[in-house]
Order: sequence, then structure tokens, then C-alpha cells
Amino acid sequence: MRTIEVGTAVSDEAGRVRGKLDIGALPDGTPVEIPVEIVRGAEDGPVLWLHGCVHGNEYCGTYIIHELMRSLKPEALKGTVVALPVLNLTAFLKNQRMSPFEQFGGGDLNRCFPGRADGSVTEQIAHAIYTPLKKYATHLVDFHTAFTPDTRWMLYSAPGGEVSDKAETMARAFGYRDTLPSPPDLLVGSAITTAAQDGIPTLIVEAGGIGPAFEMSTVEDAGGRLQNVMRALGMLEGEVTEYGPFNYFTTFAWCCATTAGLFERTVSCGDTVTKGQTIGRYYDLYGKPNGEATAPESGVVLAIHAGALMARGETLIHIGLNPREA
Repeated sequence: MRTIEVGTAVSDEAGRVRGKLDIGALPDGTPVEIPVEIVRGAEDGPVLWLHGCVHGNEYCGTYIIHELMRSLKPEALKGTVVALPVLNLTAFLKNQRMSPFEQFGGGDLNRCFPGRADGSVTEQIAHAIYTPLKKYATHLVDFHTAFTPDTRWMLYSAPGGEVSDKAETMARAFGYRDTLPSPPDLLVGSAITTAAQDGIPTLIVEAGGIGPAFEMSTVEDAGGRLQNVMRALGMLEGEVTEYGPFNYFTTFAWCCATTAGLFERTVSCGDTVTKGQTIGRYYDLYGKPNGEATAPESGVVLAIHAGALMARGETLIHIGLNPREA
């Protein structure tokens, strides 16, 4: 068997190993080390790389990865699963999206791959992670989270050819209805785009909500879907569950709030909206109506501000454009 070495986690035979990957250092010199777990079957096969908390407060993916890893038995596995449940550890510890040590803007880890060894804090994190990812991974699943418990959509790498075909197979097996075949120019610097350029088919899963919107039911459902991906890749025995039809869209639009106040949303994730449709209502601090929020484009709701408080300029809604059944 080829040795797989990710930080101090070293796997050269069937079984389970755990270790840490050094991704940086705190101001006092203390290393920043993220957890790594590798589960390997007795027979060679795909190397499925899983990671979560690219953004530190999006920990639903962390729980999903844990859910899967607890279920795996090396004797029933073909190939290898490499899991990094918390990538952006300094952001995770502060329960915020980006590292507190980024000083001059930027800092979005999902725009910094493949990273630089001599770059910013976040670029160095990306470099430390992407170097072994590129070396070992044959497939990648990258977990993210939005505002509300009903968030359920996906992106898969679609540069064309075999990478697109394999990534679509992963998406079909995970089975969230609303799905974006992501072209190479859409999310430059993201893990999905960078890995696809290196021939690694990738799936991004947007699942569940942050903070009080976190629900274990999302974790349990997604853990089962991830097992279905592994069945589709031939890593686990069993029949592959077929989901569908799918709702493919071509790109997305973000909209920020132009009014502030108390906010009550009137649509949910997965709803189809038309341009100009009311998606929520504002109230002032006296409880009087203060206007309506409307959809800036027609499409499917991917994420929406949960309320109850809205500052002007906050992210209001995320819409997938040009949905079509496939």
C-alpha cells in the first residue's frame, strides 16, 4: 500500500489513524494544529478527502464528517477516507467566518487555494492543507453552512470531461435537489475550482444553519447521503440510492438589504421566486411596517437571512439563477 501522510497521521495499512496537521502559529509561537483522521480499507481504491469549517463558524460539516467517520469500519471499506473536520481553526475558536489574525482584508480561505507558503495567515493555511490534498486525493467533498436549518444545495466541479462526469456522479449520489455545475471561472481560489484544475472531482455541500439554526437532523441525513456517495464510488457495498429529479442552475446572485429594522422572511430555502416577489417584511422599532424586501432576480432560494434583526447592507438572500429540471 502507498503510504498516506497528512501531518502526523500516517497510514500504510488497513485501519484507523489520527494525527494533527500544522497549519500556522499563534503570536506566542504555539503551533496551530488541525485534526486529521484516516480510515483505510484492506483493498486499495479511491482516496476520498473530506473537510469542513473552511469558514470557522460553519460547523455543520464538522458534525457530518464525524457522523460518517464513526460509521466506517476498515474491514468493510475499499480505498481510503481522509478527514479534516476543522480547517480554519483560529476562526473556529472565535466562532467567526475568517481568522482573527487577518489584518488587511481578504482572508476568505475559500478564495485562497492553493495557497502560498510565504503568504498571509490564510494563504499559509491553504498551502498546508492543499499540498497533501493534491498529492493523495482522488475525490473531494467540501462542507459549508448558511443561515437557516433548511439550507440544502450543492455545487460540483464542471470544467468538462472526466472530472465533470465523476463530480456529477458524486452530486447525484448525495442527492440535494438544487445543484450548480460550477464552471472554472465562478469561484476562483476555492477548493472546488483549484482541485478540479488538478484533476480532482469535487463536491461542495451547503447544509444546515449556523448558531441556533444548527440541527442534528441535518447531520444525520447528510451522513447517510455521504455513505451513498461512497457506494457510488465503489468504496462501500450496497445499492446506490437514486435521488431526483435535480434542479440545475447556472450561477447565483447575492442581494444585500437596503432597509434596516426587524425582519420577517416569507420564503424558505428551495422555494422558487420571481423577480420583484416579496421575500420578507421590515418593521421599525415601534412595530410599524417599514417596507418589503423583494427578490432581485428570478430563481431558487439557496439561502436567506433568518431575521429577526437586519442591518442595512447585510446579506439578504442568495438566489440560484435559471433553474432547470435535469
